[in-house]
Amino acid sequence: MKIRVLNEQERFDARNLAREVFFSSGNLGYERDAARSFLEFLEEHTGHLVMIGAYEGDIRGMLAYDPEHWHLSLLFVRKEDQGKGIAAQLFAWLVKEAEKAHAVRITVHAAPGAQAVYEAAGFEPEGDPLTEGGMTVIPMEYLLGKEILGKEVTVTVDRPYGSFHPLYPDLEYPLNYGYVEEVLSGDGEYQDAYIYGPEEPVDRYTGRVIAVIYRRNDNETKWVVTKETAWTRDDIVQAVAFQEQYFDTRFVWLNNPEKKQA
Repeated sequence: MKIRVLNEQERFDARNLAREVFFSSGNLGYERDAARSFLEFLEEHTGHLVMIGAYEGDIRGMLAYDPEHWHLSLLFVRKEDQGKGIAAQLFAWLVKEAEKAHAVRITVHAAPGAQAVYEAAGFEPEGDPLTEGGMTVIPMEYLLGKEILGKEVTVTVDRPYGSFHPLYPDLEYPLNYGYVEEVLSGDGEYQDAYIYGPEEPVDRYTGRVIAVIYRRNDNETKWVVTKETAWTRDDIVQAVAFQEQYFDTRFVWLNNPEKKQA
């Protein structure tokens, strides 16, 4: 199976494939008006999307995404080829591209009947169902960068314990904060990291990443790094609340600690 970005003629073939699968699947359970909205989107609003196709002779599956927001808009596989892992190959290609761009997440608005398929791929619901063009969809996201959990990194501190924010002088840092030089984040700068443990200023610190903090509608993450073996989720949340309280955040943990880890 070969995966590649599609040229203009191939994009036409991909849209035809999506249309055929849509109709053969009973319009994915949508009512007539919702189905009409989907077909209008397919014909009129896909020009800005990157389309990739899975080929074995002819096109067997297609995926389309918005490269600015890393939003997965279309994913279809020919009915006779479903269950062969083609969708997984297309999605794996997309993940690699997103990782190369240092993206934080991939989003999708899933049809209710496709929610289980996306969950199997690693997506999680991230909001209440929405109605778009008469269609009910479920906002879902696939978080990137979780593989750093548990790995050792070295943080260069540029905002030490007890210092004040350069733009907000009332904001004091109750822990050391800095960056990991070897890793670029989604904003093109080095990866930011909180250091949990030392209660005095340090210049550099090496420890394990125990949490990744995702901010909704942001293109970067924050890591929490420590050498400590005794901590809880509440410890960490309280330690970074001086800054993270101003954002809609989600924490992904190295483990699921409810008690002090020893």
